[in-house]
Amino acid sequence: MIPIYEQGSGKGIGHSVDSFLERFTEICRTHIEEKRAKAFALVLYDFTDGSLRHILKDQGVFAQLDRLSGERLSVFYLHAGTQHSVERFNQTLLAALQLEGQVTLPCVVFFRLGEDAENFEDIAVARLDHADLVHGFHELYEEIDRYIDGIDVETKSGLRFLTWIKGAGKFVSIEAVRAALRAAFGALF
Repeated sequence: MIPIYEQGSGKGIGHSVDSFLERFTEICRTHIEEKRAKAFALVLYDFTDGSLRHILKDQGVFAQLDRLSGERLSVFYLHAGTQHSVERFNQTLLAALQLEGQVTLPCVVFFRLGEDAENFEDIAVARLDHADLVHGFHELYEEIDRYIDGIDVETKSGLRFLTWIKGAGKFVSIEAVRAALRAAFGALF
């Protein structure tokens, strides 16, 4: 679990939005090279979803999800203070990943890096349906667990993904995502 902070230095666990944007490709590559992850996930949520924001801020939940993801999955989420920045982050990522209009928040976007480490591949999105704290945590935990169980498996049958994008022509350039995020957040930071 790797938080992305709207403000602050990004020292310790996590990144500031600026350091995340500047180092996004490097972070992903490093996690693979150091065998800290085989795949990645972004938790996207609506700022008005108080339950999911509360879940992500809880240290106990953070620890459980961090242990679950382990060395197989790096999970990023925006730990922000304003509705505007959360909405902008979500819109920018969904548009850059070519998922705009296809998913409903909250959701988890899973992806891998291509062999050249310059493209997102195998993009999958799991919708989170439960709004309350107890069920919301279990649902988030289960979706991450299901994805981790399938990381080394080519077929993803049985997984409850809304979107599964796969194939030679279906990839998204990391640089395109970084450029979109920088454009969206340049005015804010």
